[in-house]
Amino acid sequence: MGLFDFLSSKPTPAKIEKIMKRMLNEHHQAQVRQESMMELADIGTPLAIEALVRRLGVNFKDTIINEQEKRWVADTLVDRFGSQSVEALLAFIKKEQNVSLAVRTLARLVTKDRLVAALLEALKGYAPSDHRTIHAKMQLVDALEAHDDAAIIPALLPHLQDHDDDVRIKVVELLEAKAPKHPALRPEVDAAFVALLQDAEAAGRILRRAAEASAVLGVEVGEARTKLTGQLPDGFTLSPEGKVVRY
Repeated sequence: MGLFDFLSSKPTPAKIEKIMKRMLNEHHQAQVRQESMMELADIGTPLAIEALVRRLGVNFKDTIINEQEKRWVADTLVDRFGSQSVEALLAFIKKEQNVSLAVRTLARLVTKDRLVAALLEALKGYAPSDHRTIHAKMQLVDALEAHDDAAIIPALLPHLQDHDDDVRIKVVELLEAKAPKHPALRPEVDAAFVALLQDAEAAGRILRRAAEASAVLGVEVGEARTKLTGQLPDGFTLSPEGKVVRY
């Protein structure tokens, strides 16, 4: 920081970053962190708002204080800054891993349609093969559970082949719940489940959960019938019509 920055009260990026680092340091006393949050709120510039949003994605060992601080930040973003917080929250959700609270905060500020669009854009930014973004994918899929927009289904389908088994399980469960509400998308859903059931490298629990969902949905296996006959997990078979069923 230069001499003029030091003498000036202007909220320079360097000053805001310094305050943010105090806020995000769990080794500082809670009073110091609270003062830092209030200082950022008083500055109130877009950069200061972005700094406040960063607090939503950081967890401290003291869970009570942690939740109190994050609640204060979320309420400040909504009640004090309102729409000025939206862009910072959108950017955060697209690039950070711990996004659940940011999503809930954004939900207080925008319509459901805009929220779903933001969640889908963030999810589409993560390749199923990316093992570094598991936490973000899990939280985004969880956030989509409360919504019934048809666009959710095509965004979920690639993650039936996700690198992480827990992500795959979540997606299977969500598709099982949402696919019946969107019959026009069933051919895509059925094809994706058939591909998953043929995945020779998938863990047993993935194949069993996929078979359970396929039976609930009445997935038609089509041309894969020959390959899947006798190859489904125990307790499942194909009906004469070529649908996955329990036995």
